[in-house]
Order: sequence, then C-alpha cells, then structure tokens
Amino acid sequence: MYTKRFWVDTETTGLDTARHFAFQISYLIEENGVILHSRTLETRPDDYENYEFSKRAEEIHGYPQDKITAFQPEREAIAALLGDLEQYGKDRLTITGYNINFDIGFMKALLNRGGAGRAFYKYFDRMYCDVMQLVQAFRIAGRICLPNIDLESVCSYFGINTETAHHSMTDILNTKAVFDKITGNPPRQCA
Repeated sequence: MYTKRFWVDTETTGLDTARHFAFQISYLIEENGVILHSRTLETRPDDYENYEFSKRAEEIHGYPQDKITAFQPEREAIAALLGDLEQYGKDRLTITGYNINFDIGFMKALLNRGGAGRAFYKYFDRMYCDVMQLVQAFRIAGRICLPNIDLESVCSYFGINTETAHHSMTDILNTKAVFDKITGNPPRQCA
C-alpha cells in the first residue's frame, strides 16, 4: 500500500482564522511509514498588531504575546514550507492530524496571506485523515472507553507521554503515536 502523509499541528493565538493566526506549525512528511522530513515553523504576520491574542489560548499553549511577535515573519515561514512541499509533495500529500479541520483552516489562512493560497491543492490531496474521527469511530463501536476524546485523554489512555503537550511538534508526534496504536494494534473491547 502506498501512502504519503503530511502530519500537521498548529498552535494559534485563538480559534478564529479571521481574527487569530497560527504562530507555530509543526509537520512530519511520511512516505510508506518512513518519516522523510520534519520541521517546526515559528512565525507571525507582518501586521500582527491587527490580530487578537486570546488569553485563553495563551493559558493553553503558554506562549506570551511578546514571544510570539518576535518570531520570524510569515513570508520566511511560507518560503520554508513551500520549499519542503516542492521537494516532498509532488505526488500530493494526505493531510493528517487531530481535529484536522482546525489546522487546515489556519494553514490555508497562512498561505492566503502570503499570496500562495493556490499552492494548497497543488501539494495536498483533497481528502484528509482526521485521527480524532478515527478515535471517535472506535469509541462509538465500544472499542475505546473514554468520557471525551481530547488528545491528552486519548494519549493517556494509550500510555503516550503528554508532558510537553501544546507544542505543535509534541502534539503531532502524539497524534501519530495514537494513529499507530489504533491501526497497528486495535484497541480492546470495552468491558
């Protein structure tokens, strides 16, 4: 079976792509089970003063506004991302993550701000893989017994360390570990 995945997670200044932005984007590029490349981009728009910095988001990820505004300009991050996609994404990558629509929205907003919005479907398959939906399917089938399916709870269920959660690279590595646990060793039946 041939698979080429773009595992991605973002940390953002809030939940709304119109008022907030992704300041940390981590990704793994995987082909047939082998990680070919990984990178974390820490970035901010040139006009970051026009965006909001949610206090609730800061409580979750722990990055204060002054640290975020010192990150590299988005044009540099976009150039690095597009360079990686040009090298590894010619056969279109399947975007994979946890609650992936959230990350897709912020990635599209980033590329649109940088004038590279059309690149999204040049490098990414129109279908995606949301590990959260996979977990939910196992939960509904009674194969995973959890009261909720936030990433930290699911990781804890599978014995995956979440000490440095809410750093996008940790979160995407944890998402991949959950995926590998579910697809390689299906969960037990609930009692």
